[in-house]
Amino acid sequence: MESEDDQVYIPQVKAELMPKLHQEFETIDEVATFYNRYAKEAGFSIRSHSSATNKDNTQLMRKEYVCYKQGTSKVQGEKRKRGLPKVGCKARIAVVRKKESGRYAISVFVEGHNHPLTSPPRVHLLRSHRHVSKVNTVLSQQLSLVNVQKHKQFEFFGVQAGGIENIGCTQRDLYNYGRSCRQEKKGHDGDLLYMHFQNEKEKDSSSIYIMESDEENRVTRCFWADSISRRAYSFYGDVVIFDTTYNTNRYGMIFAPFTGVNNHGQTIIFASAFLNDETTNSFVWLFKEFLKAMPGNAPENAPKMIITDQDPAMTKAISEALPQTFHRYCSWHILNKFSEKLDAIKYRDYYQDFHSCIWNSSSREEFDSRWTEIIEKSGLSDNKWLQSIYEIRSSWIPAHVNHAFSAGMSSSQRAESQHSFFKYYVSEWNSLVEFMVQFKRGLLHQRHHELEEDHINIDEKARTVMSLDIEDHMAKVYTRKIFYEVQEQLRESFKYKLELLRENVTHCVFKVMRKNLDTMKSRELTYEKDSDFASCSCRKFESEGLPCRHVLSYLIKIQDVDKLPTQYVLKRWTKAARQSVVLDSDGMEIKDNKALLARRTKLLQHATDAIDKAMVSEEASQLFMKSLDAFFDNIKTLIGNESQQNVVVLETKVDNVQHIFNEPDQVRAKGCGRRLKKGKEKRKVKVKDSQGRQCHGCGLFGQSHDKRNCPTLHGKPAINKDGESSSTSMDEESSSTCSL
Repeated sequence: MESEDDQVYIPQVKAELMPKLHQEFETIDEVATFYNRYAKEAGFSIRSHSSATNKDNTQLMRKEYVCYKQGTSKVQGEKRKRGLPKVGCKARIAVVRKKESGRYAISVFVEGHNHPLTSPPRVHLLRSHRHVSKVNTVLSQQLSLVNVQKHKQFEFFGVQAGGIENIGCTQRDLYNYGRSCRQEKKGHDGDLLYMHFQNEKEKDSSSIYIMESDEENRVTRCFWADSISRRAYSFYGDVVIFDTTYNTNRYGMIFAPFTGVNNHGQTIIFASAFLNDETTNSFVWLFKEFLKAMPGNAPENAPKMIITDQDPAMTKAISEALPQTFHRYCSWHILNKFSEKLDAIKYRDYYQDFHSCIWNSSSREEFDSRWTEIIEKSGLSDNKWLQSIYEIRSSWIPAHVNHAFSAGMSSSQRAESQHSFFKYYVSEWNSLVEFMVQFKRGLLHQRHHELEEDHINIDEKARTVMSLDIEDHMAKVYTRKIFYEVQEQLRESFKYKLELLRENVTHCVFKVMRKNLDTMKSRELTYEKDSDFASCSCRKFESEGLPCRHVLSYLIKIQDVDKLPTQYVLKRWTKAARQSVVLDSDGMEIKDNKALLARRTKLLQHATDAIDKAMVSEEASQLFMKSLDAFFDNIKTLIGNESQQNVVVLETKVDNVQHIFNEPDQVRAKGCGRRLKKGKEKRKVKVKDSQGRQCHGCGLFGQSHDKRNCPTLHGKPAINKDGESSSTSMDEESSSTCSL
């Protein structure tokens, strides 16, 4: 009886797939494709085995492909418990190159195998029949852009292909493909970032970027802003929030965006940067580059106000680079520190008093008086931190800063919310190029929200409730969100009464009080006759750019207006905020260059419609494919060099990247956190904390001595920290060792 080892397995395949001696092929790739197709039908996998070239090593003369079970498996160590797939199978095919024709002909074909062949349901798991197709690689890249993880991508491919077995690869192959892409681009991140900026510049001529490097050409900092952001600064750049954030890329580089607020009250991005440190020099460089990039000429184009935290380097840089800008500290950061700087009892008893003093003081004098009263009442006159924030009150207390326009913002929480928004798209594992792609995706989402608000303002009319001409006029002028804020002020204005205090040739002064309310608190309104402008002591218009209830009460009851006068309307809050031409420092117009994107979108829509209609029948699909082939032949002469300049690159080949910048060094910023400890180190610390201090002389824990004065080393009994003798077998061994 024939043993299992001597048994020969002959594949049963179609005749046209069977290799034949002297069968010829144009290229080696055709040979590999033909034999692999035969192997898939037969139920085995192939691999390249041996080859031979001519004497000059310029021409391949012979090539051999074998069954994947050819040879014997070598076992080295037991770290990986893998099976032994190789069993010495002799199945193979060999081709030689013919001198006359240059074609490759089959010279050897061994059909039989010494192992069972794989059944059709499992053939797709064999190595030579598994690969991530070009379509799936592009689709995987696109799904990765929207943060779809690889295992979810694999499930999607399975549904699309009609079953996991039809995908053509395994889930592990998909992960390996991602790893190989990362490995291929490793060490080229600086150059790829530079190439990304160049591509963006070609698509958007009004965009701007700056990259700097050190002596080793490592990226140290970079700055960028596209045309949409630069135009937005022209309309809404009067107030800028600046705050840095961390954990957005694998190098730890500090992400520093400049943010603001648009006419819908939405947070927008003016520009962004990467820094490798948070020193004054870096911030000065960044602020100066920011002014250069924004429309207008520096320093006239500087913002009216910039809101930051109390970082000393940032404060010094702003005073140097933005001397004409009012620097306001974030009140949210300061208020958050009250719980840290005050003990629990003081915080519980007096925090609300401090909070009311900060937010409800109507004048500087009132704030100073109330603050002093609270300090004396609480007994906190010796608290250094409270003294320090009181000394800088002119930089954060509303009563002291409401003379400067702040667009209604008092903290950098908008920047904090932006950090949270963008961290949905980016992670600490991103390369710089991956960050830029994801950042742009988040930026598109943000801008689409703005587009939605623009559409609502055009398509829908804001709801009025008082049937007043001035209210209808406000609804036409202001954006929807801003109108509802002003509408509330208009509603409240009817609850106030005015009393003339004094009048002369230049101005009138009124006292504005709440009706039917027994309170001594009132506002003072001054009307300047020459400028025809009324200002209120609440300073809402000066700080927010919106008329307050006191001014509206004056306009309606004293001047009897039916429209809001133009001097009380700040254009940045209106529907017409962006209706003007924007010029850069060279006098060139900054345009939103969307021509290429619009062209691509239009083509994609047409192509999608054609595919949807063609896929319903086989004949229509064949006609569509033939038409596409003819189309490709026709446009080759039309596109020429233009396609090389304007093509949207989905996948960058590292071989084509010009080397200019190296990857940045790892950055350790102030917000990066403490060093991460491994499990073994954590266990050691835990043991030490639980057992107390260890003496390295006697080796005991919980001792009040160390090696220098260890009693055991000096022949005396060890005394622990509780004053008790700790003679143990270890002590005896140590003593005997020392006596020896």
